[in-house]
Amino acid sequence: MNVAPPSVLDTELFELPGGGRALFTGRAHGNLSSVGGEHAGQGPQARERLREALGVRRLVRGYQVHGTVVGRVFADGERPGPPNALDHLDSARQPTFEADGHAVATPAVAAMVLSADCIPVVLGADGAVAALHAGWRGLAAGVLEEGVRALREVGGKGEMVALVGPCAGACCYEVGEGVHGAFGGAHRNGRLIDLRAIAHERLLAAGVTQVRDAQACTICDERFFSHRREGARAGRQAGLAWIAQ
Repeated sequence: MNVAPPSVLDTELFELPGGGRALFTGRAHGNLSSVGGEHAGQGPQARERLREALGVRRLVRGYQVHGTVVGRVFADGERPGPPNALDHLDSARQPTFEADGHAVATPAVAAMVLSADCIPVVLGADGAVAALHAGWRGLAAGVLEEGVRALREVGGKGEMVALVGPCAGACCYEVGEGVHGAFGGAHRNGRLIDLRAIAHERLLAAGVTQVRDAQACTICDERFFSHRREGARAGRQAGLAWIAQ
């Protein structure tokens, strides 16, 4: 699908199995964080505009801590965490549930993660979708593998497709020996590392049938926010996945 709703023009909507949809936002959508980066005070309004444009009832996200916890939202609306947590997850509220992603089986509820160099990954299978935030720590610790498990647990069946979104690219992402060591020196080119390639390998090894890319390096492509390039001024873009009604 290449035609987006009017408020997300010039951004590709991706099709996922079973009626799923996915989107990666950029700078043009505004800073979707309300705690970091320039114009963070306008983050709730930016998220609400995006929610309305996509035609979903809620945006489900967690407080991201570079970990491996992935929340589950089942088809009946159940979600592990605080009582009635799903009722309190909307565009205006700050999440209190620590999670670096969600798997969702409820139609018209979009899983959302925020990033500004880390890898946003979306998953889709018949009956469920997921959005995952994979910084290098979470990637090394297994957040993608946990996302695959979560997708199956909430009811995702059959072929699983992954989309790897805009992130720090192998062209620009210089890291220290600690990061290279966390991946055993894999996909190293001097001080540069290709986390996208590592994500591909881990997704396929976890049972994903097909891995696709929304190719862009957030560090050198100014259509996107980049913490490495902009520091504390950097806003946050999103990776989202939902099941269309």
